[in-house]
Formats: sequence, structure tokens, C-alpha cells
Amino acid sequence: MNIKSLLLGSAAALFAVSGARAADAVVVAEPEPMEYVRICDVYGAGFYYIPGTETCLKVGGLVRYQIDWDDNDDGWRKTAAARLNLDARSETEYGTFRRFIELHFQNQSAYDDTAVWIRYAYFELGGLMIGRNDTLWDGALSGEFDSGGGDFINSIRYTFDAGNGIAASVALEEADYDYDYTPNVAGKLSIAQGWGSVDLFAAYDATAEEYGLKAVAKFKATDALTLEALATYNSGPSFYSFGYEWSVGGYAKYTVNDRLSIGAGGQFFGDDFVNSQDDWAIGAVVDYKVVENLNAKLAVNYDDGDNYADGSFSGFLRLDASF
Repeated sequence: MNIKSLLLGSAAALFAVSGARAADAVVVAEPEPMEYVRICDVYGAGFYYIPGTETCLKVGGLVRYQIDWDDNDDGWRKTAAARLNLDARSETEYGTFRRFIELHFQNQSAYDDTAVWIRYAYFELGGLMIGRNDTLWDGALSGEFDSGGGDFINSIRYTFDAGNGIAASVALEEADYDYDYTPNVAGKLSIAQGWGSVDLFAAYDATAEEYGLKAVAKFKATDALTLEALATYNSGPSFYSFGYEWSVGGYAKYTVNDRLSIGAGGQFFGDDFVNSQDDWAIGAVVDYKVVENLNAKLAVNYDDGDNYADGSFSGFLRLDASF
């Protein structure tokens, strides 16, 4: 056998072995195309499409540090809190379908005494809202001294938007648990125009068998100055009252610039339900935007009246870092 024949035979054997191994080789599948998160600008900034759906989701919340004080306290009261909220929305043949959750985490000392609760858990479809939300009766002045009544409550609410800044709402609300089958009823008429807004409230507590009426008005005196007024009447103690038969109050807020605003006002509380005595409160607030998404609020209040042996000062410094 000459050299040429040996080389040709070796080459043929090599190709045969290579071909056999190639038949047994593992084939790597092509990677699936990646679906990137898409921005959803239909509902405003911060919303993204949940991959594979037409539902838009916004994740938000805040970190809060607050220092409270009262001249009857023995020291500072400090609270660290965090809130996390999820806002999911999509469009249906009945209108916007919204689902909203907000959780609150709070700690007031170095010890492990953190409290957690649900602030909001509701869904909306068109004008219908079902779940845990602020009572429809909720509405007060913009100060930190005032009281307008209202709290979180489980409810079924419907809002009719008539357009041109006019809306009417009615709600069946349940402040009790497994007490009876009769819900509370609350209603609200809102008018918002270029000059400001007026909200009229009415509520009936089926358990206490008492009712309440309230009006809150806000007027834009100038581009920088907003004036507010509040009046309430309650037939007796109920979920919607705050201990008094009637009350009137006012508040003025002045926007110094895009970072700083100041406000002050007062409220008179007439005929408490215990002994028909009167009380009053005044307060001032300074709001300052430190940087984007970091806001500071300083509030100083003074309470006095028939139910106080001496007037009482109180207030707080609050820092909210939102996202």
C-alpha cells in the first residue's frame, strides 16, 4: 500500500466516524423571544402592562417618619411607617375595571411591636365600588386640628358622573360585624368648578338610629389662596359623628411657591353628647417639598373649651418619602 492510498483511506474513515457522531449530537432549541415590560400611559405615569395581559399595574407607596408631641406627654412619640399599594386597571365593555390594595406597616419603638393592617382593599367597575375604602361621609378641612367624621369601612358604592364637574354617590356601609342585616346609608353630591368645589353629605347609622348632615366648600380666592369652610350636624352619637351635635370651621391655605405652602384655621364644636358643653381648636400647618417625592409637614394645634381644665398644645413633624 502506498502513501497516497493510506491517506485516502484514513480520510474516508475519519469522515465516516464524524458522520456517525453528528447523527447523535444534541440540538439546542432556539431561545423563546423575550417579552419586555411595556409602558401603559392610559392611566397616567407609573403604569406598566403585566406581561401577557392587557392589565396595567402601578406599584407605589411611601416611607414615613413622624415625631408627635403633646404638652401632656412625658416625651417625644416617634413612629416609623411604610405603605405599599398596588393599582391594577383594565378596560372592559362596562368601563374601567380597577383593583386597589394598600397595606400599612407601623412601628413605634425599638421593640418588636410592629402592627400591620389593610387600609384599602376594593375594586371598581364603571361607577360601582365594592370593598374596604374611606366612608362616603369622609370629608373635612385641610388642617390637622379639625374633625369632620368618617373612617375606613366596608361598603358597596355607586357614583354617577353627570359631567361638568357634577357627581352623585350613594353607599351601603357596614360598620358592625354580624350584628344585623340593616346597613348604614350615606350619600354625597359633589360640584367642582373653576372657582372651587362644594360637597354635600348625608348619612344614617342604622345601628345607632341617628343621622348626620355635612357641607364642605373650597373657594379659590386667588391662584395662591384657597379658603375652606365646613359645617356639620349630627342628631346623636353614631359612626358618623365625632362627639358633638354641631360644628363649624374654616381654613385658609396660601401657596408661596411650588415647594412651600402655609395654612391656618379653626373649628368650633358645639353641644357634646355627654354634657352639652362646647370646645374649639385652632391650628397651623407648613408643607414643604424637600425634593421630588420627599415632603415635610409641620403642624401645631391648640385645643380648649369647656371640657379642658387648661388649653392643650400638640403637633407633629412628618416626613413622607413616596415612590
